[in-house]
Amino acid sequence: MKKLLFITLLLFLSSPVIAQQHTWGSKVVKNVAPKTLTVVTAYPNPFSTETRVNFNSTVRQTVTFTVKNLLGNTVYMERINAKKGRNYVPFKRDNLQNGMYIYSLQTDTEIVSKRLVIR
Repeated sequence: MKKLLFITLLLFLSSPVIAQQHTWGSKVVKNVAPKTLTVVTAYPNPFSTETRVNFNSTVRQTVTFTVKNLLGNTVYMERINAKKGRNYVPFKRDNLQNGMYIYSLQTDTEIVSKRLVIR
């Protein structure tokens, strides 16, 4: 449990700062980069041999797909040239052990991380 909390903290701290807050009088103005990745899912999840990570991109961009174990070690990484609209990344288990992993999609402005289970 401590390892999972530590990894979550590392993921949180390693994400780029994308929001700034300014106060002008009593009015708060926020500058937030727009989300470019939406509807991020893995199907099937849990899986035994392979799965597919689906996502929508609002712009053409390079996306880094990473899978990490619960110790924070990167076990798979791939760069994808995402087109505007629906995209997917096929992922095969290969020699990975059964268990929980964290997959993430990272752009220049955001990181989306979710859980992946191999059984």
